[in-house]
Amino acid sequence: MDTSDNVLWLLIRAHRHGRRWVDAAVRSHGVTAAQVGLLNRLAEHPGLSGAELARSSLISPQASSLALEILERRGLVERRPDPSHGRILRSYLTEEGRRLAAASVSAAVQGEAELLAVLDDDERAVLRRLLQRLVGRPEPVDGYGSHGDGSHGDGGRAAGAAGA
Repeated sequence: MDTSDNVLWLLIRAHRHGRRWVDAAVRSHGVTAAQVGLLNRLAEHPGLSGAELARSSLISPQASSLALEILERRGLVERRPDPSHGRILRSYLTEEGRRLAAASVSAAVQGEAELLAVLDDDERAVLRRLLQRLVGRPEPVDGYGSHGDGSHGDGGRAAGAAGA
């Protein structure tokens, strides 16, 4: 079965392609796209735990932990025990981390803009709205798109489409 026209397959390919564009854009700052994501989250929300960073960055806890270790060794992040739960480490940007976060996030945004330059303003706005609609849908409960009551969270359109 040819999946080259499958929408989800194209979304995955677009994501990976975009990640390569952003990685190239931030390479001169000595960070990866994933590390820029963590730096940006910590700039916006200082003191997040590794698990919180992973969830908010859409990466695995293991990837978050590895990236934090690298950033900490470079003196960009410092981790401190949570005052009420000693096993949890809270992460904070150092002064150098704040400077690098600002510069690398700016470079990442520029890399995204360069990738999306093949689309005009109206096409980018339509793409953004369509993607927001997709990610705004509730996640499936049973892993098959059903919400446990036989519905698909779409007012029955999926059932009607299947029977058409």
